[in-house]
Amino acid sequence: MRRLVLVAVIILAVVGGAWLLLGGRPGGAGGVAATPAASIPPVPPSNEVVADGRVVPVRFAELGVSVPGEINEVNVVEGDAVTSGQVLLLLDDTAAAADVAAAKAAVATAEAGVTRAEASRAQAVAQRNAAIAAVDQAKANVTRARATRDALPSGTSSAQKRAAKAEVTAALAALDGARANLAAATAARGVAAAGVTASQADVARAVAGMSAADAAYAETRVTAPFAGTVASVDARAGERATPGVALVRLADTSSWRIDTTDLDETTVARVAVGAPVTITFDGLPGESVDGTVTSVAVYGASTQGDIVYRAVVEPATVPDGLRWNMTATVTVRAGE
Repeated sequence: MRRLVLVAVIILAVVGGAWLLLGGRPGGAGGVAATPAASIPPVPPSNEVVADGRVVPVRFAELGVSVPGEINEVNVVEGDAVTSGQVLLLLDDTAAAADVAAAKAAVATAEAGVTRAEASRAQAVAQRNAAIAAVDQAKANVTRARATRDALPSGTSSAQKRAAKAEVTAALAALDGARANLAAATAARGVAAAGVTASQADVARAVAGMSAADAAYAETRVTAPFAGTVASVDARAGERATPGVALVRLADTSSWRIDTTDLDETTVARVAVGAPVTITFDGLPGESVDGTVTSVAVYGASTQGDIVYRAVVEPATVPDGLRWNMTATVTVRAGE
């Protein structure tokens, strides 16, 4: 009897433990009903592409020197408005100015040489013309001497015949001399013409030298390629300028653009030219302007191990206080 009671107690304990383990909920196997799991609706894909950007002027220039030299003058400061062609910075031009003066003198000397050569050629031409006339006259003399000789009557004395023959011989000799003079004059004319050609080549070389000297002199001056505002000046008088270093940055602040800096290969295909964008600026809290994508790069550049594509955005309006190299956030509404 005690064994039966003990078995009954054990069974009741097992059943009660199972009931408690299942939370005491009725229904289902063992009288417990399971609550169905809640379903999570799918998240629709976003139609926006967000990229970081940098503000740059539509037209700008980073100006430096192409030849090293000491800076003599810096004529502008940051914020100055300048005109196209205005001299912003000057290097020491002492040597360059001396080279220009020497080149100009060389051109003048070469041009004087051309003048002399042309005068010599004109004289040679005149001498040749005179030699041609002398040959013609000598030919005529030969013709007359022969005619005189041939016209002597049969009763002419031997002395007269010898004299007529001598005149023909002398006329022929004179003709030979005239022809020799003509040949010499022709050669002299050729030499004179070659002298003109050579002196003209000297002028061409001198002019090329002067152009090179002028170009070198121009390199001692940094000028504004367009009208704009000086954004920065990194030069002082007395310093040595090195090629490849930006000394003056110039910006046309009448219009700006935003260049993206982190548009990667997973999102660039969703950005199209003409897509509308919203632009915000880290340096201008609360400012938000609309814009349009104007270009998307075909080539992706490797940046810190990532492939990044540059897209250019044109803002519809320019907020006050916008500055070169300000950071911006560009939100492209890709689905519109």
